[in-house]
Amino acid sequence: MTTFRPHPSVVSTEVEDTIVLLHLDTKRYFTLNSTGAAIWKHLSQGKAEDDIVSALTEEYDADASRLAASARRLLEQLEKAALIERA
Repeated sequence: MTTFRPHPSVVSTEVEDTIVLLHLDTKRYFTLNSTGAAIWKHLSQGKAEDDIVSALTEEYDADASRLAASARRLLEQLEKAALIERA
């Protein structure tokens, strides 16, 4: 099971139903939509990828395989942008 955590140089703030991330080293910011925000909140709590997908499946009453694919894509993008790191 893969577990990620926010990069130490990243700060986040909630704005309505989105989350804005700022990487303090690169001075770049990113905005996550409501689903991305939910994923961010779960990974900030130290949940593993599989646990995040399970929680989202319950929250959104959606297909687990589709959510898993979407979550995986977002986690890959966040890792590539150095916003998260493997725990």
